[in-house]
Amino acid sequence: MTYTFHHDAGHGWLEVPYQDMLNVGVTLEDVSRYSYATVINYKPTVFLEEDVDVAVFMLAMKRAGKPVKWKHKDVAGDSVIRSYPSNSKGKQFDSAEMRMLMQACEIEGVFA
Repeated sequence: MTYTFHHDAGHGWLEVPYQDMLNVGVTLEDVSRYSYATVINYKPTVFLEEDVDVAVFMLAMKRAGKPVKWKHKDVAGDSVIRSYPSNSKGKQFDSAEMRMLMQACEIEGVFA
């Protein structure tokens, strides 16, 4: 599957149809409040923030045996993504959870 990674001057987000997240067992409760969600072409779509939430999704995709490719889209200034509703159902990851997630990604070769 190919997803678009959006960059603006200060941050980045991976655009993922919410159904794709659900298909690998990732819900809005599994990612942080720093991701955004909206409806695009009648489909709920989540913009996973680059620091933690992309890793949650990528690890789930890897474990499901679904390879992921990215295409990049750079935006000058602030991205419109920042105006979308934030994930109010999201969790706050503590440093231990973040460390464990990144270790799992490294062990399983998620970003290799």
